[in-house]
Amino acid sequence: MKRFKRSFFVFAVVVAFMPLSSVSTLADSSPPSAAVIDSSPPESIPFTDILTIDNANLNNGGNSWSQPSAYDYARVYISNSRSQTLNVYLSYNLNGSKQNIYTGTVSANGTLTINVTHASGHGFYVDYNTADGTVSGKINVKASDALH
Repeated sequence: MKRFKRSFFVFAVVVAFMPLSSVSTLADSSPPSAAVIDSSPPESIPFTDILTIDNANLNNGGNSWSQPSAYDYARVYISNSRSQTLNVYLSYNLNGSKQNIYTGTVSANGTLTINVTHASGHGFYVDYNTADGTVSGKINVKASDALH
């Protein structure tokens, strides 16, 4: 009976610490997130960036890009050249399915800038629609190693 109590105690201690170890691994890898930013001049911070989408046309099939590793940030610029509001949906690939991180609008003939964080190594999708089903405008995406 004494051996059973000791084995049970060791088992209980191991089980008690298991949730703590799994929580610490989850905290290290945050999912991507997005936020609309203002258009004020950026701070002067040294950084490296890559233009992953360069002045591409918006289309009903959407646009996508793969965020390079070591580039944890992306800045998405969208211009709407229609006289209707453009609905925008930004998502990333999570185990083969789209996980939405931003839903918003671009006013008629307006622009929108979205910052994405924790982006390194993910595949991203930008989908659009309007009331009449026609989209028109441009998209640019810069991958960066610093938020600027």
